[in-house]
Amino acid sequence: YFYTANLFTSPRRPETSFLWFTSPWKTFKHIVWKNYKWYILGAFLVVIFGLLLAMFIYAVPGLAARKVMGV
Repeated sequence: YFYTANLFTSPRRPETSFLWFTSPWKTFKHIVWKNYKWYILGAFLVVIFGLLLAMFIYAVPGLAARKVMGV
């Protein structure tokens, strides 16, 4: 008896595609994040620190003037 049901089973394929335009977050995670994680985190921290410093410099003259005037 010749069993042919197993001859035409579908090949094993991943459930999701690795095409960059169908899953851009997966592409970002596996290609960009893996290689540049520490650069991205460092740049993010520098930007946050720069924004905090800019807000401090912007707010200090007004606060100092109020303190001098006693308001």
